[in-house]
Amino acid sequence: MTTPAMPVRNVATSGQATGTDGPDLLRRAHRVIPGGVWGHNRYPAAYDPDAYPAFAERGEGARLLGTDGRWYNDFLCGYGAMINGYGRQEIDGPAARRAAGGPTLTTATPASVELAELLVDLVDGADWATWGTSGSDATWTALLLARAHTGRRTVAVVDGAYHGSHSWCGWCNAPHGRHTDDRAAVLTLPWNDIGALDALFAAEGHQLAAVMITPFHHPIPGASELPDPAWLSALRAHCDHWGTLLISDDVRAGFRLDLRGSHTALGFSPDLVCFSKALGNGWPIAAVVGHARLRAAADEMFLAGTFWNSSPAMAAAAANLELLRQEDGVARMREAGEAFGSGLVRLAERHGVPLRISGPAAIPTATVDGDEDHAWMRRFAVHMAAQGTLIHPMHNWFVSTAHDSAVVEETLAHADTAMARTQEEGPAA
Repeated sequence: MTTPAMPVRNVATSGQATGTDGPDLLRRAHRVIPGGVWGHNRYPAAYDPDAYPAFAERGEGARLLGTDGRWYNDFLCGYGAMINGYGRQEIDGPAARRAAGGPTLTTATPASVELAELLVDLVDGADWATWGTSGSDATWTALLLARAHTGRRTVAVVDGAYHGSHSWCGWCNAPHGRHTDDRAAVLTLPWNDIGALDALFAAEGHQLAAVMITPFHHPIPGASELPDPAWLSALRAHCDHWGTLLISDDVRAGFRLDLRGSHTALGFSPDLVCFSKALGNGWPIAAVVGHARLRAAADEMFLAGTFWNSSPAMAAAAANLELLRQEDGVARMREAGEAFGSGLVRLAERHGVPLRISGPAAIPTATVDGDEDHAWMRRFAVHMAAQGTLIHPMHNWFVSTAHDSAVVEETLAHADTAMARTQEEGPAA
């Protein structure tokens, strides 16, 4: 998951160590890795390098141990990958046992069949499953399946939505290396606007292979927005009328709202659903599940990834889903998220901060009215890190089953101090 580009202090040339990750680890990283950390994991440390750990040693439960030797309550959860807590032996144990027999074999393993059977059993509307290792793999696979099934090329997505780092989805805040031609067959539509939806299908319905949406709108940056049921109903009706597939990109939200898929919790029926992130509780795996009528296109399609049938991640994913089912993980995350979000709102009222929490409780987004340049949220996130909690100033946060009442209470205490100090530096608008 990507975040808006912001200036990064190049400690390799500044001659100054960050003071948070050992005497020279980040300096060494800048010499041999573009940006010091490749990909989205450079954030939020890239915004304020002195404030965050750029590297971590390990995670336990809901906490992360930075190479600075400090423990942090982690409300980023590996950007959503961790859902059942770091270091869960119920999950990592089966993965380690599979790895002992060879992590990537020439052939598939029984773990692929077992995980596919579990996903078909769990996910509403799923009749089969395919694999990948990342969310970008999943959304790209779904798009190709839609094109193969319909014989059409064009796809529509919501303005500001993020569907991975591949060029076709060309997120507006990450233009480098991408060309406008990469998005020649991609149309956009506004979220929850039925009139615009009607106009899109009237003009383009005959050539639309798919409309891809996230179950709820979670732009980066910006407040999250839940779907209007009437808009979802109109979208499904248009897709049925024109023979267009509806794809749910459940990569970010998947299994935090409902084990049957976030579409079940929010009331719509997609033709294809994309999962990754929390599917393996940190083990790299992605899946696309779909309806039986799309099976012919999936049977005939050739897509490949050397590690797509790697069995340790599949074993971890199966154990992870079973654990969520056995322990009622969705309800636990919702309850913890509600306690956390309501606690933050109460603190904000006490400190005079116009803070809002949007989105589902297990995937909260914090925004501050008038904080258009995110300056207040950046300062707040820095003070939270100083207290011992990792959040992101412009991206949604994540709650896991490991975020118990003790973690929530401690984090709210951190937030109390952090809000006070942020307000002292300059109150929110």
